[in-house]
Amino acid sequence: MKTFLKMLLATILGGILLIFIGFIILASFASLAEKEVKVADNSIIKVDLNKMIYDRAIDNPFASFDPLSGQPESALGIDEVLASLKTAKTDDRIIGVYLAGGIPITGNASLKEFREAINHFKESGKFVYAYSEVITQKGLYLTSAADSVFVNPEGFIEWSGLNASVTYMKDGLEKLGLQPEVLRATGNKFKSAVEPFLRQDMSDENRLQLKTLMSSLWSSYLADVSASTGLETEKLNQLADELTAINPREAAASGIINATVYEDEIMDILKERSDVESTNDINFISMKQYAQTTDLDGKGGYSSDKIAVVFAQGDIVDGEGDDYSIGSKKIAKAIRKARNNKSVKAIVLRVNSPGGSALASEVIWREVSLAREEKPLIASMGDYAASGGYYICSYADTIIAQSNTITGSIGAFGLFFTGQELLNNKMGLNIETVKTNQYSDLGTFDRPLTESERAILIRQVDQIYNTFKERVAEGRNMDINQVDSIGQGRVWSGEDALKLGLVDMLGGLDMAIALAAEKAGIAEDYRVVKYPELEDPITRLLKEFGGDFEARILKNRLGELSRYFEVFEKAQNMQGYQTRMEYDIIID
Repeated sequence: MKTFLKMLLATILGGILLIFIGFIILASFASLAEKEVKVADNSIIKVDLNKMIYDRAIDNPFASFDPLSGQPESALGIDEVLASLKTAKTDDRIIGVYLAGGIPITGNASLKEFREAINHFKESGKFVYAYSEVITQKGLYLTSAADSVFVNPEGFIEWSGLNASVTYMKDGLEKLGLQPEVLRATGNKFKSAVEPFLRQDMSDENRLQLKTLMSSLWSSYLADVSASTGLETEKLNQLADELTAINPREAAASGIINATVYEDEIMDILKERSDVESTNDINFISMKQYAQTTDLDGKGGYSSDKIAVVFAQGDIVDGEGDDYSIGSKKIAKAIRKARNNKSVKAIVLRVNSPGGSALASEVIWREVSLAREEKPLIASMGDYAASGGYYICSYADTIIAQSNTITGSIGAFGLFFTGQELLNNKMGLNIETVKTNQYSDLGTFDRPLTESERAILIRQVDQIYNTFKERVAEGRNMDINQVDSIGQGRVWSGEDALKLGLVDMLGGLDMAIALAAEKAGIAEDYRVVKYPELEDPITRLLKEFGGDFEARILKNRLGELSRYFEVFEKAQNMQGYQTRMEYDIIID
């Protein structure tokens, strides 16, 4: 009894102590959040590239704290990049930009948009230097836009070409005793999001579309790096084939980077550019800090006329979703709020999504169609706007994508899992069912679908695909047969999508905002507002210590193997009717 009381008392005291520490942390973060950012003269914007880059990163004081390691950890938003570099271009207090690190974790279209922002900033005559000890291929693609790229002499550079990998799970599911019930819309031979559940290798159709996609994306890489370095694309391909650039000294000799230096040497270069006596006197300001003083319009002023940018990033899900997923209720509400706001003269829908729930996509499409009737609506595509992501873009006045955006994948499928083998033979369980009607137990876990049930459900999937095609045909002024010919679940690069009429222009978020302002007749005087509102810091913190926190612990323990955990986690969430592209394609 005494032991029990001691343990109870210790638990109570521990809980009180945790609450007390929690209040201290909250107060500390709150005080940090309230500090006003001051930009000193001769400042250099320092950008840490070794982090996740989203379209819109969580903006709250808790986002920079990782409870696993106790170390600061924050993501970067493309919106922050565009706003910062656009404002800094004419800000006399900013003399240059320093890109530190070379391991950005993001998609290829985001990197292209970042590169374009760097190139626009360089038009001011201000410098951009990049330094890292290790540069991945994505890092080299991004930093090659800088005036000079420096790498540690004993560092490592990746330049080897693109690859796409797909994880196939058929045999693994069979060993677990799970049977996928896949319902692919008629004619959707390229809709390979379900392929990993049906076979253990890649189909010819999927291999064809991936080869076409990789070729288009790599061509974009080569063209941009060639323009920055002056190297011919043939030379860049040779460097990739021979892995010559893996050694920084050989990379410098080839011209794909500028020189090999140590960190103290790049600090000396920045000291000279800053005209200060010591490296300790260099006025660095982080991009995240500087972004707090800027707006996406780059003006920093006030105007009663607004352009609303609705950020829709992540998987499309039913309900509210969160900051990194597209909840149908949340995004539909944001579009409706922008539509009903009289000071909002035009809307930009920024989409970065591989798709998801078919019903959620339709809910969001409805709000897009209503908004388009009242004010200009421009769709801006990020890394992905495929399947459901394209569904919600298709009715916009104008669709803008990057050349390396992954889009299309116009198709639909249904996916359910049954576990008769798991229950009966592996767990020794037997489920007996009593029902009142023929289909009362449709979709139960303990048995596979019958042929009649499968036929009924496939008709439902076909209806979803037909509705999808109708939405695209109406939005893009196409014949429905034409949509079907370029649909069937096939994915395209933004460049190919432009030729096919799926998008109207190639460009980024800046172009979309400028076009929206022009169509609204307010090109000379407007400000940008962002929708939807981000979650408040307390809510986000509670999520971090809830389910999100548990997932992060598991992924932290698994390391590189965490990608396979994510594959199975997404497979579980994919059940039901989906308009989704190949969700587990990994492009590096």
